[in-house]
Amino acid sequence: MKLNTLNISILSTLILGSIFFICSSHQIIEDDYALENYIRYDDYIYDDSIKTVLLHKFGSQMSYPIINIRAKEFIKLSFDDLRRDNSIYNYTVVHCDANWEPSDLEQNEYIEGFFEDELFDFEYSSNTDLYYTHYNLTLPNENMKMTLSGNYIIMVYKVNDAAHPILTKRFMMYESNVSVEMNIKRATDVNESYFRQEVDFKINHDGYDIKDPFGRLNVVLMQNYRWDNAISGLEPKFIKDTELNYDFNNGENVFDANNEFRAFDLKSIRYNTIRVKKIEFSIFDKMQHAYLLNDERRSFKQYYSKVDLNGNFLIKRNEGDNSEIEADYVKVHFTLPYSTPINDGSLYLFGKFCDWKFKEELKLDYDTVNRQYTKEVLLKQGYYNYLYCFVKDGSKNTGDIAMVEGSHYETKNEYSILVYYREINDSYDRLVGFAASSN
Repeated sequence: MKLNTLNISILSTLILGSIFFICSSHQIIEDDYALENYIRYDDYIYDDSIKTVLLHKFGSQMSYPIINIRAKEFIKLSFDDLRRDNSIYNYTVVHCDANWEPSDLEQNEYIEGFFEDELFDFEYSSNTDLYYTHYNLTLPNENMKMTLSGNYIIMVYKVNDAAHPILTKRFMMYESNVSVEMNIKRATDVNESYFRQEVDFKINHDGYDIKDPFGRLNVVLMQNYRWDNAISGLEPKFIKDTELNYDFNNGENVFDANNEFRAFDLKSIRYNTIRVKKIEFSIFDKMQHAYLLNDERRSFKQYYSKVDLNGNFLIKRNEGDNSEIEADYVKVHFTLPYSTPINDGSLYLFGKFCDWKFKEELKLDYDTVNRQYTKEVLLKQGYYNYLYCFVKDGSKNTGDIAMVEGSHYETKNEYSILVYYREINDSYDRLVGFAASSN
């Protein structure tokens, strides 16, 4: 694997840092995950002062960071820093393979311009109870351009401290070398047809030569742009001329349909809006507190159709001209009545606002007196989708949404397909096709 100067610096620091001594026993721990700042090639926030990290196509906050490398498209990164120390941040990008591991490429093979640059675009919050500094970055820009398709990580860190990022975010740049046709339907298996959805699809590579589609092609199937339950490793069921058919019968391409997302509206804190019971200003922490209406368990309720954002969220303040710096932070109180506590696991708030991850600060607490789960979460003003997800003890990356929310084949979801291909003379995975569709 070839390493550039920046990667060597990062890896050297990590290797030295992974040797961690416990003074009481002098035991050596060599697990990098024990390190607080272990670099993850994933959507991850390493610093508690960093909030509301957004990455999307420029001009559309509700979109996802997937752009056509041959078109004039851009992505925009933004985040808030709650500190008051006027930190100066740099950023860089790292090319990754289809499995989100760093590619065997030098940075000059996929970056045109500077390999790292400073975040110059920042503003201070205006007329907010909670002070913050808001940062913006657009890519590609005049100082840094990506020249290859595929998976990328953008990494932001303090100046001269690339080994300790404050955040990492995934984005993708694709070529339109293949086309994808999707058919979204209820699961074929009669035992799953009432609560799961199946995504059959075809890839047409007319005009683009694909050799060994079983060994060089990597297809990723996603639901609502979630990586935690993405399906990969699928091989074509049939091949006919330039058409690859992925029509399975054994559940390889099936997802839990889940339920429509819950929502609340905090675009204004002057009055109660959707699902908001009351809003109060606390003299103790000098912040606004929003108390939502009690939620209810939906696992045994009939399906009810409603329009949602498929788990997404929108930052917005109605009484302002620039929500990026005028939207305030509010402590939002969630309540889920539950007759008895769950003994073999925990409940988490779940959605795009937490990067589809089970974060400790979003794990609900059980109130034995009032027999309910509760949680207080600091969120920036806007409109949010969310669900409750059960995570069994010992399981870190998988959860059960149906336990509280139910699962219905009628649920509206958005599915996307990423098609990666490694050509014979390439040392990286190209992203040669992308498609998205809703049922």
